[in-house]
This record gives sequence, C-alpha cells and structure tokens, in this order.
Amino acid sequence: MRQNTDPISGGGKLDVRQTPDVATRPLRQDGRIKEKYDALGGVAALGEPVDKTIGQIWTLPDGKCICYDDHSSAAYLVHGAIYQKWVEVGGLNYGAPSTDELPTPDGVGRFNHFNGGTASIYWTPETGAHAIYGDIRKLWSELGWETSYLGYPTSDEQNFPEGGRANSFQHGDICWWPDTGAKHLGDVVLHFTGFYCFRETGEDAGTGADETYAVLGVFTPVGQNRVTTRVYEGVNSNHSQPDSIELWRGRPYGMEINIHLMEHDFGDVSEDRKNMEEAFRMAHDEGVKALKSIPVVGPIVAVAADALLGKVVPELGGAFFDLFDLGDDTIGRTNMRVSARDMVLTATRPEGNSEFHGIGYRIESPFLNGNGGSYKLYFGLVPA
Repeated sequence: MRQNTDPISGGGKLDVRQTPDVATRPLRQDGRIKEKYDALGGVAALGEPVDKTIGQIWTLPDGKCICYDDHSSAAYLVHGAIYQKWVEVGGLNYGAPSTDELPTPDGVGRFNHFNGGTASIYWTPETGAHAIYGDIRKLWSELGWETSYLGYPTSDEQNFPEGGRANSFQHGDICWWPDTGAKHLGDVVLHFTGFYCFRETGEDAGTGADETYAVLGVFTPVGQNRVTTRVYEGVNSNHSQPDSIELWRGRPYGMEINIHLMEHDFGDVSEDRKNMEEAFRMAHDEGVKALKSIPVVGPIVAVAADALLGKVVPELGGAFFDLFDLGDDTIGRTNMRVSARDMVLTATRPEGNSEFHGIGYRIESPFLNGNGGSYKLYFGLVPA
C-alpha cells in the first residue's frame, strides 16, 4: 500500500518558518536607518532629510546620507569627500555602504567599504577620494592596503591599454587583464644589457674586427632619454658583449626604443655625441609637443599615449636618426615599441631573465643587418 506523504497525516513535522512579508521589509529597513539617524544626533546634528527612499537611503543636507546595507542588516553614514566620490561612481549602483567612515590604521586617511565589503573608497588630504574594487582591491588588500609599498590610491579604476583596467597609487600601479589577473608594479628600469655579433661587417673582405657602438633613444609618455654607448673594440663574428647601462626608469605606460647601431671607422665620436645630443633635443622637443595634450594622471596616460606612441614616435625616431650625420658606417637602425601591457608583464614575469651567450635580457631587438654585418641588441626591464 502506498505510504501517505502528507507532512501532517504522515507524521512529519510542519515547517512553521514563514517568508518575510515583503510589504513590511522596507519599513523595517527604514527603521534601521532612523535608528542610525537618531544615534548620530538626529535633526540637531544632521539636519532634516532632504529626500527618502524608504528602506534604502535618506539623503541629508551638506553632502551626506544614511543607507541600509542588506549584507549586515544595518545602516551606515557616508559623508564629505567620500560621499561625493560615491555619488560620482554611481551611488547605490556602486553598492550600499557596509561600514561608517573609518580612520585608516596609519591615521592619515579615511575610508568606507561598500557592497558587502567588495568595494571601497579611500581618502587622504594629499590624494583625495578614489574608488577601488574587484580583483584590484583584493590584491591591494593582500599586499597590506595603504601600508604596502604602493601607498594610497591616486586614481579610480580606469581603462588600461589592450583591454585592461588599472588603479594608480602613490608609488605604483595595479593593472588587470582578463587573461592575466591583477599585477602590481612600481617604477620599472630599462637597461641595455649587451649585443651579440652574429657576423662582423666586412668579414668576407677581411677588413678586421668591428669597433661597434650604439646610439639609443627612449621615448615614453612621461619622459625621454638618450644614451650613446662606448665603442666596443675587437668585435668579431660570434662575439658576445654583455654590458649594463641604465636607459630609463618610470611608470610602465608604454615606450618606444630607437636603436642606431654603428661601426666606428673614422668619425670623431666626441663630435658625434654633440651632434646626437642636439638631434635628440630636437626630437625630444617634438615629442613633448605631441604628448603635451595627454593628462599625466594615473594610468589614463597609458591609454591616451598608446596610439600616439605607435604613430608619432617612430616618425620622431626617424627624424632623430636623420638629424645627425655621423662619419661612421651604420650597421642598422630600428624602432621597437613596447606596449604598456608588455612592460607590465615583462617586468613581473616569474621566470626572470632569459640568457643568450652570457647576456641576460627580457627584450631583444630584431636583427640589425648592414655592411655585411648582423647583430642583435638586448635589454632588461625589471622592477626598480
């Protein structure tokens, strides 16, 4: 005989739990807001509410509000610069506050957490108020919040080249891409780490070993530099020449490396340096003009400069090369673009440097071929 499955007649227990009355829930939530309002001093301290959304938010005079937080079933106050930033980034769409405004442990800043503790707004007198959330916020918290080497955020989360997102901080950035996750990085340093001669110039003619040097220019949206290496004597085929020359340091917002590889014959290298410096100054001035419209504020500079570096800087590099006439032979010249994403991922790659015949590197040039010679140049890009 089939058993009776009715919970009453079959001997089961009746579940007496009831779904909360959705009609009265906003009133109960609004009661929490009123309790908070009264606890903070009510009308005398906060003024009369200028607007109410029952069960969600009471907007108060002079840039403040009290909101109900579903995650904690409590109400919290947002005010001042943090309130203004919260409104700017979407208000309740950014998330209800999940704390009152609190002091940071170092005593410098203030913050509110939002959206059940998955988003925040941090403020200091120096940096202002900035929003941080998601994976970038998670990594910053793991590093130690504002006590980490990064310090406080100096921008909201913004677009970053090649589909990325980023927050800038006092001493670095956290960048994120869907396929890499979040990466933290301060300044980076670009070094020339050497060259390899696969074939010397005039090898077939038996003209003797090369005397090789390089003229190197670096253009970035936040600064430029130029370097002429020393003359490396006695360079034969299959010659490895390690070195270490700092070319540039700064934020990883994209760069163009201009390379002019020379074989010293009869030119006056001292005079060549003077000509090169004047050429670089002229190219630098043009670069400043091209880049001056970019606001140098956080990672937004990388987005604004991304297309410009790819279009304008190679032209500047060509002008840079053409502006001086050296008495020596050119083996080869090239422009190497390193995107902001490539800079971040190259500098933070876990495997460290690659090595080729005793030369450590993370970036290598294409082959530079001319006058019968064939070379490659190598560069390091590491956290400062």
